[in-house]
Amino acid sequence: MREGLAFVIDALLGFDMKKDIRVIASGKIITGFHIIRTMALGADMACSARAMMLALGCIQALECNKNTCPTGITTQNRGLLAGLVVSDKRVRVANFHKETVKAVSELLAAAGLEATQDLQRRDLFRRCSMMQVCRYDEIYPYPETGCLLHDDPPEWLQRDFSEASSSSFQGRV
Repeated sequence: MREGLAFVIDALLGFDMKKDIRVIASGKIITGFHIIRTMALGADMACSARAMMLALGCIQALECNKNTCPTGITTQNRGLLAGLVVSDKRVRVANFHKETVKAVSELLAAAGLEATQDLQRRDLFRRCSMMQVCRYDEIYPYPETGCLLHDDPPEWLQRDFSEASSSSFQGRV
């Protein structure tokens, strides 16, 4: 998701459209750090369905589409639904949400920031090798706003844009 999100944000910036379009990211976002990372890459909002399902008691039995969920979360089967005690589970979900929001606030404060909108790629680091730690803006550099309007893609986007075709998903050969 990181690479795809960075590409989408870079394309929107390159075409000077980011100011007009909000990006909602979802996919393996579970912890407060995952939310921070997603926002730092450029998302305006992060959604976390998996985390809430786990907080609810999902055991990832992969039975969601079969009406046989053993925890009762994704079934209409009355016998299996008995395992889903809403009065108990709602407390778990509320606690998880509260602690996740708290973690986001603490991470923002540790970075010296006040809001997720203040996050930039430069605020996050990632181990690139055993001996090197890189900032996210080094891994995913920002393009100049509007650069793609002038057919002047940055070096790291040149191949993708030279192979892109508006008439086919197969690209230019």
